[in-house]
Amino acid sequence: MDRWILYSVLLLFIIGETAIISSNVLPHIFERYWDISIYKKPFLQLITFLMGMFLMTKRFDYQVLRKKSVVYLLVSASTLMLIAVLIKKFLTHKRVDRWLIGTSLQPLEFTKIALIIFIAYYLVEKGSIKEWRYILWASFVVLLNAFLISLQPDRGGAIFLLLICGLMLYVGGIPKKVYLPILALFFFFAFYLLTSKSGYVAERFSAWRDPFADPEESGYQIIQSLFAFAHGGLWGVGIGKGLQKMGALPAVDTDYVISLIAEEFGFLGVLLVFCLYSVLIGRLFYLAYKIDEPFGKLLLFGIAMNFAVAFLWNVGMAVNLLPPKGIALPLLSYGTSNLLFSLIALWLAHSVISKSYLNYIK
Repeated sequence: MDRWILYSVLLLFIIGETAIISSNVLPHIFERYWDISIYKKPFLQLITFLMGMFLMTKRFDYQVLRKKSVVYLLVSASTLMLIAVLIKKFLTHKRVDRWLIGTSLQPLEFTKIALIIFIAYYLVEKGSIKEWRYILWASFVVLLNAFLISLQPDRGGAIFLLLICGLMLYVGGIPKKVYLPILALFFFFAFYLLTSKSGYVAERFSAWRDPFADPEESGYQIIQSLFAFAHGGLWGVGIGKGLQKMGALPAVDTDYVISLIAEEFGFLGVLLVFCLYSVLIGRLFYLAYKIDEPFGKLLLFGIAMNFAVAFLWNVGMAVNLLPPKGIALPLLSYGTSNLLFSLIALWLAHSVISKSYLNYIK
């Protein structure tokens, strides 16, 4: 594997695993050291990471993904899983349900990879898609999956998919007269998701504009996240000594893991995370630029954009630059689905790099 990508992935996982241990184990280690449940999250995260790294040792010819049957099998599986989540939500009468099996498999993570592969395949097979039947079919596949995700409801996840696929279509080189209608269609759907009547969406936008207007309810998480950044200072308070993980900041090891790192590792810890992500994402973009094979180039670009958008979105949310939305921080946040499919995405990237660009400068 490319050593720059490998080193950044390993270091990001170590930082994330340390944060997960700090939030789940250290606060209870002296009183409940015999309780297996406090070790569950770091153990599952470690096992998932080892599974993903083992997968990376296996050779895979990414050109298999150019087969029509394989591409549409992945897209069909993605759609069926999203429908299954909605059926499960209906049968259990839950207001929100985004998981297929308990809380261990989130179809959104699989959908991201499936649509990246689909867009890369479709652009390469159809060339510069100018015919409306091609345009409408590609848009339909993306919008259908985004719509099903929005019904969970996970409107941020739906917008995330629209953003990734829209950027891939743009980079794919389709003509402006074709891209602009697609962009307008995606923008209209995203605008509908953001402005349609939904209490929790309105609350999140209100909290984003002024979290201190409702500090006990809608603005609570944002305020606690900002406090974690302020409390950490330059050097941080030390591993295991953060206050926000003690219950003040919900989802501290998932959506707000960067806030925990900011409090315990300080500004320097956050800077290290920024540098590692810059190396990982920058290297993926660089190799995507260098590779000449169109399908591999688009596949690498989509994977790089997935990491870049997730990183910018999560950090922007934590410091209130963007409205609060639970987008996990790949390789850092707790979540076996997100971690596993992030490593699968990197495995696909590795297969492209090893086959299409063997002579790049290391």
